[in-house]
Amino acid sequence: MDIQKVTINDAISRLFAKYLNDGFRLEAIHNYTDANGEVLYHRIRLKKSSTNEKIIRPLRHEDNIYVLGEPKFNNKKPLYNLPQIIKRSNEPIYFCEGEWCVDTINQLGCLATTSGGANSIGTVDLEPLMGRELIIWPDNDEAGIRYADYLITALQGFSSNIKLIDVDKLNLPKKGDVVDWMFAHPIPTKETIESLPYKIVNSNLIKNGKKNFASNNKDFKEKDKPHSEASYIVEFVTEHAELFFDSHKETYAYDLLTHETRNLEGRQFKSWLVSNYYEAHDKTPREHSIREAIETLKGLAQFKGELHDVFIRVAIFDGVYYLDLGEKDKNRAICISPGSWKILDDHPIRFVRSDAMLPLPVPLKGGSMNTLWQMVNIPENMQLLVLAWLIDCLRPETPFPLLELVGEQGSAKSTTQEFLRQLIDPNSCNLRASPKSDEDVYIAGGMNWLVSYENISYLPQKIQDALCVLSTGGGYAKRKLYSNADETYIKVKRPVVLNGICASITSQDLIDRTISIETPLVEQRVESNQLRHSFSDNHSQMLGALLDIFANSLAILPSIDVPKSNCPRLIEFVKLGMAISKVIGQSDFLKAFNLNRSEAIARTIEASPIASAIIEMVSDKREEPLSMPLKYLLHRLEKYSFSSSDNWPRTPKGLGDALRRAAPALRQMGISCKSLGKQGSYVNWEIKSI
Repeated sequence: MDIQKVTINDAISRLFAKYLNDGFRLEAIHNYTDANGEVLYHRIRLKKSSTNEKIIRPLRHEDNIYVLGEPKFNNKKPLYNLPQIIKRSNEPIYFCEGEWCVDTINQLGCLATTSGGANSIGTVDLEPLMGRELIIWPDNDEAGIRYADYLITALQGFSSNIKLIDVDKLNLPKKGDVVDWMFAHPIPTKETIESLPYKIVNSNLIKNGKKNFASNNKDFKEKDKPHSEASYIVEFVTEHAELFFDSHKETYAYDLLTHETRNLEGRQFKSWLVSNYYEAHDKTPREHSIREAIETLKGLAQFKGELHDVFIRVAIFDGVYYLDLGEKDKNRAICISPGSWKILDDHPIRFVRSDAMLPLPVPLKGGSMNTLWQMVNIPENMQLLVLAWLIDCLRPETPFPLLELVGEQGSAKSTTQEFLRQLIDPNSCNLRASPKSDEDVYIAGGMNWLVSYENISYLPQKIQDALCVLSTGGGYAKRKLYSNADETYIKVKRPVVLNGICASITSQDLIDRTISIETPLVEQRVESNQLRHSFSDNHSQMLGALLDIFANSLAILPSIDVPKSNCPRLIEFVKLGMAISKVIGQSDFLKAFNLNRSEAIARTIEASPIASAIIEMVSDKREEPLSMPLKYLLHRLEKYSFSSSDNWPRTPKGLGDALRRAAPALRQMGISCKSLGKQGSYVNWEIKSI
């Protein structure tokens, strides 16, 4: 198993590519260290000179890889410049708002530090400041005033000697900071800094445990007196996550620490927010404040954030496939490219995870798919088709074939389906009941990668149409609740698997996209718990074997040609299957595929009373090729009907619809069935042998 290793410059180039491509340039790398000078993490500073925009993000080195976010310090995050603070124990310490300002002052021989942001003061270890002389230099804006306010409160109990640079007397521009002051004084010295005007912070500024420095500052506006709890939540989230939106206008928070992506309206985000806010502030935010903050965050994400695609379980980027391991507090994924696969901590994909999604095991190389075939009830001559279907489920850019398992009671259809799904997309609900509406199909696709239904006895035409759309990619839209102007929509493309005692797929359009497998009766039964334990024990090896075949198939896929005389509708799937058959050295894939299609067509004919009647009529030597209006054809076909059926059309229009659905299957059986258009007062149809 390969683990990618990169340098810090490589990591910056990759993780900040969208900013660097937009004109930002690396301005500084600030190192946060422990007391001995060992680097714990970095803060990366980018700047766009044309607009003066700044991007500052934390970056840590973990498991031989660089990832965005700070390590977990459990409220003991180190101060910036910590070794010098400890070493120069008798010098006053300047407290600035950012690392850039700290480095600027330190260049003059002063001693300065920062907490790395206003919202992080409560998580910083302030013990090294005990008893020291502290001089706070805030930025010249309301945010700077608030930062000083936070600091004054936090530092009470650590020092009784706190001073505040009087920025009102420095003639700084609005939002001016240490760097701006230095620019206005080309030849500054340490003595110049030490002679700056300041205010002494004393106990009168802290009354009854409440901050009131800001209320004594003439620049502090009434609207900025204490922040609401919702505002604190917004500040907290924007410091710990990147807000963005996707092509559906859904809004998300990208966790800078773990790289997990959460929908702002989802339960996962709310739980993350409450947990981390409590850890940082030792209190639980009120429900009303959370709702208010989330509405604000959604607006910021949609109008201030950037557009990013999000993915569930599987993605493709720059011709490389990614499979989300789904691990808690991590964003590791398997990267599959032609000829190889590896596990990455650092990758460009933003995966979202439903509450029901379960993690995949870490795959191991050198496994065998034979282990899987011993646990699932797939006929040996159909195993190549199922293997190709499993691998095709990991290719989101191509249309998906639907897998249908058909068999009598006791043929282990559900167990087989459960294990097939568990192999590539484990879920707390691997098998779902039959959908009640087409909307159910799209909602299931919106929250799951592999859509899985069991015990299907009948599928209405509307649901079969939805499954067809799901396999090729499409959407569902309806008016948003309590709104006349807005609509909500779901656009998805997903692989589907279902099972039932009888063939439930009867729509010819969906049959053309279906791999139908008949599971034989199981003669020697094994306890289900024993099977599940065995599957769990071998999951890593089986997944590794599947990935080996996938990667090797990708390597030879460009050289695969499908014969033009045998070019099916699912050509992408067929090409992949032919590549897989070469990789594993098995029988001809096209032969198995065509056999399966012939069996599926036969089942379609059996399920359609009109198709069966037409075959009987054409087989009757007394019937010549005919051309007639639908109302006469309906009467003619009735004598070839085996029995009354609910599916037998009652009107000429119903017959026309049934003929259009059956025409492709009949064509495979050597019968042409087509409309000749309006001739006189009626639309004529022609039926003949070909």
